[in-house]
Amino acid sequence: MANPIVTVNEGSLRGAVQKLYNGSDYYSFQGIPYAQPPVGKLRFKAPLPPQPWEGILDATKHGPVCPQTTPTRELLEGDENCLFLNVYTRSLKMESKLPVMVYIHGGGYLSGSGNDDMYGPKFLLSQNIILVTINYRLEVFGFLCLDTPEVPGNAGLKDQVAAFRWIKNNIDQFGGDPENVTIFGESAGGASVSLHMLSSMSKGLFTRAISQSGVCLNDWAHDVEGKKRSFRIAKIFGKETDDMDELLGFLQSVPAKKLVGLNFKVGTEDEKYRGLHVRFGPVVEKKFEKAEAFLTENPLDLLYSGKFHPIPLLIGYNTGEGLVVSHSEAKKLDVKNKFPSFHVPAEIAVKVSEVKLKEFGERVKAFYCPNRDLCPEDIDIISAYSNRH
Repeated sequence: MANPIVTVNEGSLRGAVQKLYNGSDYYSFQGIPYAQPPVGKLRFKAPLPPQPWEGILDATKHGPVCPQTTPTRELLEGDENCLFLNVYTRSLKMESKLPVMVYIHGGGYLSGSGNDDMYGPKFLLSQNIILVTINYRLEVFGFLCLDTPEVPGNAGLKDQVAAFRWIKNNIDQFGGDPENVTIFGESAGGASVSLHMLSSMSKGLFTRAISQSGVCLNDWAHDVEGKKRSFRIAKIFGKETDDMDELLGFLQSVPAKKLVGLNFKVGTEDEKYRGLHVRFGPVVEKKFEKAEAFLTENPLDLLYSGKFHPIPLLIGYNTGEGLVVSHSEAKKLDVKNKFPSFHVPAEIAVKVSEVKLKEFGERVKAFYCPNRDLCPEDIDIISAYSNRH
């Protein structure tokens, strides 16, 4: 079937036919809008349902990626209109009822996309499933927190929920089973998966979960400085205000490309040396009467009290993943050798005395590198140490 056409709730889509590694055909539908463009007065706010369109929408290429910095901190301007998903399937028959896998990309909540240059379908589709990959807002665009009903935080996670809802309502048109959905993700995507298992917004939208190399209990996977960071952003642009409405209006007026990369400019002195460089991420939201909240309690408290979706969960990681950040971690060694307390995770550092913090730091250092300082050549040790984050 050349240029297959599928009709979803919002309108018709024209896809393409591609080849798997074994030569079999599969159908590709890319750049499908699952929410309204979060631009203008919608910037930083929870996503709104997508609007219908006239005619047949071209779904043969990816939509724009979200504004971001690359892992090497280069500006990738992208486009704020980036809430798109991609569907890959080997059958377009509704009676096929294929299992659905939805991938949430990693990147520390500050980079990445669902594009197939990194996360293509050719391997997984050989297992006769449907694969869906998604974009979601990143860094300040997806995780600004003002503690207000308009911007309570977690917009990027609510984007993911909006994508899940779209999939629930439309995936049967692509041959998928909306009652057999597995969400899976890596790093920030893995943390997101575990957060969805705790969120009431996500209830009933998936039946299984896989967290790869990240869970919501990692110290980088939750931000406790959300509101404070918002004021630091304004100061970067020379704006001094205590009025939250004024602050929101100002931040919505700043050109998008100037907001990219703020992750590396709003950290505290402590955060420069403690943990990974993830400054905008999931927060515990304040409860507001007319705002649907993604997370209103600490994840650990929710787990302790049994407030999670009781579904099958698979968790794993790779032993050498610390290599990804070993270069940046090596740059901190002069300070960490002098002040080993920076080896202690932030979630512990804020709860113990200075004496205990120093003791714990010395013990961590001695565990990984006894009787001497770490040096940049200790790549394996730095990788192992970094892997615990």
